[in-house]
Amino acid sequence: KDQTVWQPRPTDPELEAEFLRRLMVALGAPQLQAAADPAPAQASSRVTMVNNQPVVLVNEPFDRAWRRVGLALDRTGFTVEDRDRSQGTYFVRYVPPTPDRQQSTGFLGRLLNFNRSTPAEPPLKFRINLKQTEGQVTTVSVLDANGAPETSANAQRIVQVIADDLR
Repeated sequence: KDQTVWQPRPTDPELEAEFLRRLMVALGAPQLQAAADPAPAQASSRVTMVNNQPVVLVNEPFDRAWRRVGLALDRTGFTVEDRDRSQGTYFVRYVPPTPDRQQSTGFLGRLLNFNRSTPAEPPLKFRINLKQTEGQVTTVSVLDANGAPETSANAQRIVQVIADDLR
């Protein structure tokens, strides 16, 4: 083979802990401190259905979940138009993926095929709502532009994207 392709793989906590231990030793930490086992990480979020609506359950209090969900929305390409922390709502725009948009063409292909591009569909407006539930758990749900619960496939995709980024 004359070509190398990067292949991402799932996270490996043991490998990450070993790299962290070696980095600590290289930076001067004592061997005993570097060899100490870190606490096992718990899954901080999970997707579930509540009243036939997809939601993300985040194992954190509201203020920390608010900050983390805001960062997740920024990282995953949502356009946050507005936010209302007192009501726990982010107003976002979402462009659903299409098969044409997922095909990657090279720079020259995009440059030469500018006339054949398909018109982009307008972004959909949603509300991402956070509510503190029992204990230290916050529920993240997707509402439509009017504030009604959203149960479409887009809502399921949005919830999954947020949950994947929060892990």
